[in-house]
Amino acid sequence: MLVSVFGAGTVEYDRYHWRVTRLDTASINMMHQTPIHEVREGLRRGIATAKAHLETIKKGFLEELGDAGLTSAGKTLKAYEGMELHPEIERAVGNLYRDGHYANAVEDATKALNALVRMRSGVEDKDGSALMEAVFSPKNPVLKFNKLADASDIDEQRGFMMMFAGAVAGLRNPRAHKIIKDDPEMALEFIAFVSLLAKLVDKNSK
Repeated sequence: MLVSVFGAGTVEYDRYHWRVTRLDTASINMMHQTPIHEVREGLRRGIATAKAHLETIKKGFLEELGDAGLTSAGKTLKAYEGMELHPEIERAVGNLYRDGHYANAVEDATKALNALVRMRSGVEDKDGSALMEAVFSPKNPVLKFNKLADASDIDEQRGFMMMFAGAVAGLRNPRAHKIIKDDPEMALEFIAFVSLLAKLVDKNSK
């Protein structure tokens, strides 16, 4: 197995071959036969040591695959690095996402969005969904996505308001109150969505 993985005569093969293949670690006495309980204990130790070294080999391969972008986390990390996120969102989530703290990254992305809406709108006395509904309300919005000239414009304004309120209620609040485990791909899509909302805020507050 080690030959097919590392190749014969390589440094890695020489490093692990003896450690993985030597299972019998019982002491040898040339004067009399080794007691069976010592043989069993030696085999137990040898098998445990071999398993530990195999786990080390496995961990090394997984790390190399991740660095090459061949694992699920590695692929999504490469995708993340290729995205042009809103700078405030990237600042909030970059280190968290790269370190594998996906739920925390999603939560902090929505916190950054909440702070951005506050800053761009000047509304400081509201938070979360209440903030989004006040700032983007189609009746008297602080920030508008269009001229609100007709029913279609009003529907668009209402739809975006619901997206912003939903992002806070559906992404931030659950992660702030209970433990949620997000996989890297889903977290990346959530972060991209929040980043899009942040870009819309900047575009329509100028």
